[in-house]
Amino acid sequence: MKPMFTVLLFTSCLAAVVYARSAYQLPSGVELFRTQIVTSFSCAGRPYGYYADVANDCAIFHVCYPVNDEVGNIIEEAQFSFMCGNQTIFNQESLTCARPEESYPCDQAETLYDLSNAEFGRIPEDAGFPVSTTFI
Repeated sequence: MKPMFTVLLFTSCLAAVVYARSAYQLPSGVELFRTQIVTSFSCAGRPYGYYADVANDCAIFHVCYPVNDEVGNIIEEAQFSFMCGNQTIFNQESLTCARPEESYPCDQAETLYDLSNAEFGRIPEDAGFPVSTTFI
């Protein structure tokens, strides 16, 4: 009985991890704001960063996160999808949700993917953070 429980627990945990990294897993009720969602955006080949979903009028954005193995090879390209609040779109220039009239034009958002994500997630060496290799 115990081995069966262990297998079921492991399978459930694995399914939860896969589900958590699935694209377009949006909150319930999203259909009240957007009746049709185009699921064509992919993180394949994209570096770590935030990406406006132009096919969904930038109401949806994605965080792409390449997962590397211990040698540095990409083993998975995790994609996390989010919906901007009512009457806002994802502004690829500022990487925030904002009103459309205050945002970079959605139909041109893809032109900023490389520029806005070029330094995303990197900490400059001169950031002023104390670095210590001494452990007490």
